[in-house]
Amino acid sequence: MCINILQQIPVEQRRHAADAIALEAYWRVQDLVYGSVGVISLLQKEISLTQRELAETQAQVAMYTAQVQSQSNQITQVQYLVDNAHLIPNQPPIPGLCQPPDIP
Repeated sequence: MCINILQQIPVEQRRHAADAIALEAYWRVQDLVYGSVGVISLLQKEISLTQRELAETQAQVAMYTAQVQSQSNQITQVQYLVDNAHLIPNQPPIPGLCQPPDIP
């Protein structure tokens, strides 16, 4: 029966088909109930868990990147104020705020 099926398969695909049949037979011996389907199911679960872990890691990287960018923007703004402090005109003191003592 198996040889008859292989004869229906194009010659260039027969080796692949024979390998697939042998692999299915191997996994059927390893797992009498599920065979290769059991292995495929386990691999799909592993892929799903790994994809979830990757998504969580990417979210953490995005969060840390945003924090660093925010800190960088704040530093840039402070540096701009420091660099351009001479351009800000002197304002009269605001009543009620602590004023530095006059130094003669």
